[in-house]
Amino acid sequence: MLSSKLSCRAVILLSLAAIVAGCAPHVPFALSKGDQDRFQDRILRVPVKGHDPMIFGLNDCIVYKAQTAHDDIVGWSVVLASDWGQSSYPKWATVCTSQRMRYDGKYVVVDFCAQAIGAGGGCAGGDGTYRSRTGNAQGWQIRTENGWTALPKY
Repeated sequence: MLSSKLSCRAVILLSLAAIVAGCAPHVPFALSKGDQDRFQDRILRVPVKGHDPMIFGLNDCIVYKAQTAHDDIVGWSVVLASDWGQSSYPKWATVCTSQRMRYDGKYVVVDFCAQAIGAGGGCAGGDGTYRSRTGNAQGWQIRTENGWTALPKY
């Protein structure tokens, strides 16, 4: 009789612990474990007054923008990628050697360089500094000798 009461209490306590653990506070726009692994510390959060923040992830010279709903990240869209097609090296023959992302108060600014495997240096195309006010797929500009030039729309 005593062991059945202890078993019953143990079940009740374990059930209560599971309920309390399930009631942990919701963290707005939290990254999933998979997103944390993919982007590591290459996440940029830009507050937008009166709206959800703009959230960007950078991985392998590709910029992703979070799709949000109800204070959650519900997906990611590719908004900018190094254009390996500008050179004779296909993507599988290159490696992203440098990538950086920041917000300067007005623009999301991205720098990256992809290098051909075995090449002695330099970027294999699509390298440079890019900027966008919205971070959407359309509207990025690249820094050139003559200032900022809009990227072509695809």
